[in-house]
Amino acid sequence: MRIILLYLLAFSIIPNIAESIEIIRGKPLQGGLLVLKVDNDSKLTVNGETIPVSANGKAIVGFHRDETEPLHIIETLRDGSKKELILKPKLRVYQEQRINGLPKNMVTPPDKVLKRIREDRKQVAKARSYLTSINSFEKVFSWPIKGIITGTYGTKRILNGKPRAPHYGIDIAAPKGTPVRAPQAGIIRMAKNLYFTGWTIILDHGHGLSSTFLHLSGTKIKVGQRVQKNQIIGNVGSTGRSTGPHLDWRINLLKKRLDPHLIAGTMSRK
Repeated sequence: MRIILLYLLAFSIIPNIAESIEIIRGKPLQGGLLVLKVDNDSKLTVNGETIPVSANGKAIVGFHRDETEPLHIIETLRDGSKKELILKPKLRVYQEQRINGLPKNMVTPPDKVLKRIREDRKQVAKARSYLTSINSFEKVFSWPIKGIITGTYGTKRILNGKPRAPHYGIDIAAPKGTPVRAPQAGIIRMAKNLYFTGWTIILDHGHGLSSTFLHLSGTKIKVGQRVQKNQIIGNVGSTGRSTGPHLDWRINLLKKRLDPHLIAGTMSRK
């Protein structure tokens, strides 16, 4: 009897990994974002790294364009018990896009602007690095403009005949001056004219999730400003490396590049 009691006592203090974590929205595939529901006072780790949990128990994980390794997610509750979720991304096949007629200095920049480009990249990385407690990340996103999609996420790009980095956004053609609206609420982290992307806005939605809007003709906001969903933040332009008026919309989860189409769904024509 004593042996049985000792066994039961020992078993009771070993953390249990049995239940699975709830997925509220999203699917595990390259470029995808998943919203999870956990206890609001639990600790959540992804591949051993702690990620934030909102006051109402929501958290997000995502997959980069080329990510192939699974995410091992563990929720540790207050009583020490655990829930586990393993997400392996579904692989995607990306198209190839050739763009010709770009100015030579926009494909192969001259040495005199390399310092500016490096500084631009540092500032963009900083603007995308915030881990604020804003909970807009868990809400449904809308499209910032309506138009014709001319470039898709993940496309392998050949610029003026030269292979370049993949395209990480969605290109939407629209007339110059078309209002660009915030797809979800957040805080403005960047509003600046950059070498490659022209007038650029970065909008922080919380927990490391941000939207970036490129090639604008100008902006309607300032850094640090809070904006609401559907608020006008800028206008369609063709600044930076661009061949015509359009919006390049991108979404990041910190350093991971996500697919806006997967997050906002099919564009409504209404």
